[in-house]
Amino acid sequence: MAITDYGIKAALGRATETSPQSDRLANLAFKVQSELPAGDGEKLDFLGMVPALREWIGRRSAHKPLEFKFQVTLKKFETTVQVPLDWINNDKTGLVNKSMSQLAVRYNPQWYGKRVANLLNTGAAGLCFDGQPYFSAAHAWGDSGTMSNLLTFAAATGVIPTANEAASAIVAAVAALLSYLDDRGEPINEGMTKITIVVPTGDLGAAITQAAKEKNLDTGTGVRTNPVLGLGLEIEVVVSARVTVQRMFVINSSADAVPFVFIENTSEFKRTIKGPGSDFEHDNDAWEVGLKAVGEAGFGRFTDANSTQFT
Repeated sequence: MAITDYGIKAALGRATETSPQSDRLANLAFKVQSELPAGDGEKLDFLGMVPALREWIGRRSAHKPLEFKFQVTLKKFETTVQVPLDWINNDKTGLVNKSMSQLAVRYNPQWYGKRVANLLNTGAAGLCFDGQPYFSAAHAWGDSGTMSNLLTFAAATGVIPTANEAASAIVAAVAALLSYLDDRGEPINEGMTKITIVVPTGDLGAAITQAAKEKNLDTGTGVRTNPVLGLGLEIEVVVSARVTVQRMFVINSSADAVPFVFIENTSEFKRTIKGPGSDFEHDNDAWEVGLKAVGEAGFGRFTDANSTQFT
């Protein structure tokens, strides 16, 4: 059976619908569907918290949610591939299906993961909803007081810690997460059950991975039980080549956490083809298949993540 343009679109549809949602960076973002087109900004009004329960004395005390002007501007993205007419005329179904699978993976999960990694790489400069850089020593919202999610840890070995030092840094980062307050002055992460530690490849990534998993750690003068294992949290380590800064990111990845958001106008997701009889086929002896997506990742609650620089 000859390959048709409908067949290629069907193959691409199957690939995009079945490609895994398992990119561990992408999973750090709370996904929001939008009806806004590229160039428009979606406001993140859901970041503030409702008041805590108080003893009922006198009348009820109603509080409006804090309003944030912060928004994420949607952008338009595309990827396009040529399918040689030789593949089509000679019914090279395997090659066509492979190309469609690769095209689908570029969208999901790689597009999502790449945009989240960009937030980690630029978080020390990119602004959060409180007007501070996402990773900052001067965060505050509502009744929280000043908080820092821009941490440092002095390691005897400098910018690349030992596994023992890295374990102490992880414990300190988790303690910081647990100390953060919401806009009502309440501990915001007391229900935290899972953290994801994101690090770049290389020696830093290796040290952090060992620190998160080894039962016993060499202190240089002996061995101690790894304190990270006593935190009572599910811990996932993501070593990513997309992370280009030499920092350790400890992120609350519990079900109710919102460290990042990904806003996508799913109605704008398009699969298109210049197929049989097109000018493109005539000029290039090929068909052209493309994907279009509209969306963007943005910073969420700064209380759900921190960054550690080893010094």
